[in-house]
Amino acid sequence: MAYRAPLWKRPRAQLFALTAVVWALVLAIFVIAWPVLLPFVLAALAAYVLDPLISRLARTRVAGRAVPRWAAVLVVYVALGALAYLAGVSILPQIYREAVRGLVELRDFLAGITPEKIQGWVRGMDAFLERYGIPVDLLPYEGPRQGGARFSVDLAAGIADALHDASEGMRGRVGDVVTFSRVLLAGTIQTLFFCILLFMLTAFISMDAPRIVRFFESLVPANLRDDFRRLLRGIDSGLSGVVRGQLTIMLVNGVLTLVGLLLIPVPFAFALGALATVLYVVPIFGTILSSVPIVLLALTAGGLSKAALALGWILVIHALEAYVLNPKIMGDASKIHPVLIVLALVIGERTWGLVGALLAVPVASVVVAIFRFLHRKLAELDARAAEARAVPAATPQDAALEAPRTKGSST
Repeated sequence: MAYRAPLWKRPRAQLFALTAVVWALVLAIFVIAWPVLLPFVLAALAAYVLDPLISRLARTRVAGRAVPRWAAVLVVYVALGALAYLAGVSILPQIYREAVRGLVELRDFLAGITPEKIQGWVRGMDAFLERYGIPVDLLPYEGPRQGGARFSVDLAAGIADALHDASEGMRGRVGDVVTFSRVLLAGTIQTLFFCILLFMLTAFISMDAPRIVRFFESLVPANLRDDFRRLLRGIDSGLSGVVRGQLTIMLVNGVLTLVGLLLIPVPFAFALGALATVLYVVPIFGTILSSVPIVLLALTAGGLSKAALALGWILVIHALEAYVLNPKIMGDASKIHPVLIVLALVIGERTWGLVGALLAVPVASVVVAIFRFLHRKLAELDARAAEARAVPAATPQDAALEAPRTKGSST
């Protein structure tokens, strides 16, 4: 009987152990350095979004020669820079003016609310509830009412306290428009530097994307690389819909929202359209959060009819997204159950705040792709085991009977 070395002395086992240690170190570094890795993570996502366009340009032949990848990256980034410049000189100033004017008007509105106005609003709502027999009192108890047990809440006091806190906060932040403008300008400069760093990192990653993929593939044992490539294809299939598809749908919804707000019309259309475009990145919750200010401003500007028009337009956009854009752009491979989306968003927001909420769905897409790969791999192993059981093993008697038959046929 041949001697077999202990497991820990076998070269293949040592290689597997070393690979596992390398991956563990990579994950540990990622977790420890997470606060400073945000630009790199966002740059990797941006490079992933742009990679199909860069790869297509790199396959283009000019004068019989393929375009170098660095040249394709340069062309894409020049085009993106031109678009960013056009947006900066045409759309962003209008958004800035509307945002400042809206905050100033909100400050003045909050300052002009008196206790008498609040009491009038609450009395109207209380009369509405009383008229339709809803057992809720929005005013302090003032005597017996019909209808049995009732739920009572002092809504006027709650609104007054909330408006007082909001008014004080607005006075502190927007009381001096010049100070607010300076703060906003400082934030804009910081955002600009962050965007420049992001663009640089994205360009570097885009130019070396194939080499980066090959490097990570080299960390996987040779006998598992086919499965690793299949896993990467599954992740790409799901992530492309979640990232590229969601960004495309975000831009389409943002443009349609702006067009509707301009046609209705609703005040601060550009600021609300920009806010809706940004919030559309976050599934489900972004839609709700972006719809509330639009409907409220339409209600204050034109009453129930304009608010109904704004709400109807928002519902049309989301029906178009659900029944046309999602199936065509995102496809079936990127579908994630809404419960998993909500769970990922809550975990991401609780763990890393807004950044966690933005990255929650892409991470969930990767996890779902890994689960699907493991599920298919397990099904393949089960099928192979079933085939092996279905083929009966040859007995010594069968071999003895088969030998003369084979010999006779050969003669």
